[in-house]
Amino acid sequence: MAQAVPGTVETPSEKPAWFWLALWCLFVLGVQPWSSRVAAPQGTTGSTNSVMKGLLLGAIFLIALAATKPGFRTRVNPTGSLYVGYVLFATATAFLLAEPMGPLTRLVRFLIGLVLVFLLWRPLVQVPERLVRAHLWAHILLAITVVLSLAYAPSLAWRPLSSLGTGSRLQGVIIPMLPPRVGEVGAILLGLAIIGYLCKKLSLLSAATLVGLGGILVAASRTRTSAAAVAFGLVLALLLTRKTWFGRLATLGVPALLGIAFLTIGSLHNWLLRGQGTRQISSLSGRTTSWQAVLDEKVSFQTALLGHGLGNKRILLRRGEGDIDVMAIDNSWLGLYWETGVLAVLIVGLALILAWISVLRAPTLYIRACGALLLGYVSAASLNESGLSDLSSMTVHLLVAAAICDADRIRHRRLAVSS
Repeated sequence: MAQAVPGTVETPSEKPAWFWLALWCLFVLGVQPWSSRVAAPQGTTGSTNSVMKGLLLGAIFLIALAATKPGFRTRVNPTGSLYVGYVLFATATAFLLAEPMGPLTRLVRFLIGLVLVFLLWRPLVQVPERLVRAHLWAHILLAITVVLSLAYAPSLAWRPLSSLGTGSRLQGVIIPMLPPRVGEVGAILLGLAIIGYLCKKLSLLSAATLVGLGGILVAASRTRTSAAAVAFGLVLALLLTRKTWFGRLATLGVPALLGIAFLTIGSLHNWLLRGQGTRQISSLSGRTTSWQAVLDEKVSFQTALLGHGLGNKRILLRRGEGDIDVMAIDNSWLGLYWETGVLAVLIVGLALILAWISVLRAPTLYIRACGALLLGYVSAASLNESGLSDLSSMTVHLLVAAAICDADRIRHRRLAVSS
């Protein structure tokens, strides 16, 4: 049984700890970008199974609501409040669209996810170590499903890179996950395991197993964004928790040595390039083409302010006469602008800033490190992946980081008053 965290009062609960941990794991599962493209050949289109995710999320919400005592107490942190404001703003603007049902469905799902986090304040968030543990377990289970996919359907588990380089990338089949999401699962698993070991929350054997599993997922999925984002998050986490200048310099020296290794060691260099040419590397696998198209698109003042509607994550490119292509935007901030306008970018940007303030004010080193890792990952990955405009895994990382650091500060303040 886990020991009580100092400064908290353990009260009898209707449900055991494993119940809330399982509920959080199901919630994280419910925000996965399940995609039919996992079973499709490279280059074909696919759609996300929103209906199944919506039903799962609704069921989890009802279970959490039924397990919560009447008159329960909760706390809405500043980041969560701003995201509620974003959802309400996007809901109001959705009614201006010709077809509002799609965006409204996404927004209802988003709001349910936010309320669910508020419902879990007492059993999970109030003691932040519990939420970190639950988040770690959720990613362990996701990683296990990816590994089992290799035995279940090895031919589908490896996705060819015919249009973006040479070789194959690991993807999830049992739970449909494209390689970038597999890389994200591995990166978060690796990062939390390293911090857990350094802060003496995990044994050496447990940490080494999780770091190995996470590293394999990042390497096999060949996801450069996840590798760079978790490295950035770890550097920030260690810089914010090291108490000596030597420790801080060592924190900066390790990623520098890793960078040199990727440039000089042949196998690492090949992994980094993925068989791509100079043009593909410089355009970030074609992402900059869609980014420039978003910036160059001439839109009305209302559209720039309010966006094209939640769910419009792709842009139509016209290349000459009759040559039309559709490309994903793959940038959370440009995606926010395209979907919900400039005002939404300001709201979510402020939410991220307030989350970082919560991280910097967290008194417990372990919680501050976990918050910095998650927010560092989101800050870096958001430049190369979409997600912050919707209830995605990236948004959940941001909400978790803000919630645990806010709860840690409240706990510390309560301890100071009681002493």
